[in-house]
Amino acid sequence: MSEADVGSIQSLDELRRAVDRLGDRLLQQGHQVRAVINKSQHHFSQDYPVYWKRQLRLAEQRHSEALDRLSRKQSVVGAGQAVPAADEKKEVARWKARKGLCRQRLERTRTVAVEMEQNCEKMKGPIADLMELAEVTLPNASARLATLVARLQAYDGS
Repeated sequence: MSEADVGSIQSLDELRRAVDRLGDRLLQQGHQVRAVINKSQHHFSQDYPVYWKRQLRLAEQRHSEALDRLSRKQSVVGAGQAVPAADEKKEVARWKARKGLCRQRLERTRTVAVEMEQNCEKMKGPIADLMELAEVTLPNASARLATLVARLQAYDGS
């Protein structure tokens, strides 16, 4: 019988260890990517709409306050007189524009949330495949290599 090359046995054992490391790293990266996807979904479906709802409420409140200030200023001046309330009018216009922007963004959040959910769902399948590779396929390959190395070492030792 021919003798097994000890260097080849060691190379196979190094390959087995490399497969183990690859599986561990792939699993770790898979968990991290999955966490990023979940965080992105949460951000666009929860945080983003909440932010714009809060901004809209704030803009409505500030708009109402600006209207009150303008009304008070106009009521102080006698009837028929010109009211020098340019700053107050600008502030009312500014908050009115901000309300419009907030409404647009709030409406857009629904579309963005749906698009992000669809994109995230598309990514989950391939990531699940990678996770299966890391959790099942690579450990099985490593176990086969370990068995092969053990047999070759036993053969080499006899």
